[in-house]
Amino acid sequence: MNIRAVIHDFDGVLNDSFHEGLRRIRNICATFEVNFTPVQRKKLTQLWGIPGEKLLQRGLDVSPAMARRLYAAWERLDIADPIPLVPGTKEHLFWLRRNGFCGGLLTSRNRPNIESIFEEMDLMREFTVISTKQESPYSKPDPRVFDYILGEFKSLCGITKEECIFVGDTPADMKAGHEVGIETILVQTGPYLLRHAAELPIPLENVLNSIDDLPLWIEEHHNGEIKHPYI
Repeated sequence: MNIRAVIHDFDGVLNDSFHEGLRRIRNICATFEVNFTPVQRKKLTQLWGIPGEKLLQRGLDVSPAMARRLYAAWERLDIADPIPLVPGTKEHLFWLRRNGFCGGLLTSRNRPNIESIFEEMDLMREFTVISTKQESPYSKPDPRVFDYILGEFKSLCGITKEECIFVGDTPADMKAGHEVGIETILVQTGPYLLRHAAELPIPLENVLNSIDDLPLWIEEHHNGEIKHPYI
């Protein structure tokens, strides 16, 4: 295929946030005197990937008002003490830019939160288009979550969805990408591992250990020239 753009989910794909995220939720629950039990941990794991407030409300069985308070505290903590990126993330993003691929981000986080994190890490220039909670009223697995980012790629760069690949880490990511008709890659740095792949609409060759393996996948599947091999 002719690849011109890579659309990334943020949490679990670029940001190594799954295990650390659960730990932070547990600590925030302790601060707000909200129960955090093994049952709730399991529910959070199963729901991981949906928007943050909904995740907390449904996973912890709290009210919408309490979920908003917990999520605000979670965002403040992530800004004050950013969760590390998945190893190889920066190298992957730099490699994309050097080879002329456009980077995209598709996340349900709030834009100010994402911008604060990326400015701190000097990553804003690595993304041609960023779609956050403010740009899209939809969330995965609804395929309409791609409407804004695909529209911007088409408008700004003339890139079609057939020239994009999407990288996610949850079944909701896989379902959304499959339904919208984008070549979709699953990385195993989120809550779902290789043993879940048989349940997902994705070929095994599209299941990677982490984002660090994606440049090699692109080199194998891209029809165009690669000026700077990923060594």
